[in-house]
Amino acid sequence: MLDNLSDTVVAMILRTSALAVLASITLAAVSQSAAAGGQMSLIELERKVSRDYQDISHVIPEQLEAAMRHPEALLLLDARDAEEIAVSRLPGAVAVDPDISTDDFMQRFAAAARSKDVVIYCSVGVRSSKLATRVRAAVLATGARSVANLQGGIFAMHNTGRTLVDGTGAIDFVHPYSRWWSSYLDFDDLARYKAARRATPLPSPGAAP
Repeated sequence: MLDNLSDTVVAMILRTSALAVLASITLAAVSQSAAAGGQMSLIELERKVSRDYQDISHVIPEQLEAAMRHPEALLLLDARDAEEIAVSRLPGAVAVDPDISTDDFMQRFAAAARSKDVVIYCSVGVRSSKLATRVRAAVLATGARSVANLQGGIFAMHNTGRTLVDGTGAIDFVHPYSRWWSSYLDFDDLARYKAARRATPLPSPGAAP
């Protein structure tokens, strides 16, 4: 009987261990799925933005990353508010008011945009698409090669592990815009509403990044 009891205990232990392993695997899968949920939702939003703003081009992170290797041919504009930019931005980006008028935009950026590809980004692509649509014709008329929105904005760059910087160097944090919009981020633990380090101003058009 003791032998039978031992066999039963061993079986129970093995079964418990197997269940524990299965639970661990399931939890890891759920965690991974939850972490990827932001980017999955963002992809759906990107499709909507592309449908709503069909008069402009929409470049994906891989295309922008390739263009950033040739900064002499790129004008990269950050169409977010100052507190968002203070947390992090894309390397080499120049700040622009998302509500700037076309005349003011041209006065500030016409010379810098000439013979270059102009890419505008914001958090997810809505503000930047509005701005790109508004200024596109005028910018192209002055000699820019193209005007495009960054599909998915800085959130897409953050979700896919690309480099963000603040005033002192590379940083992992990004401004989520609001709690609701933070649902489009994969890594909400890296969302920050205030700069983690003291920031310095973004470069002026034509300045070195």
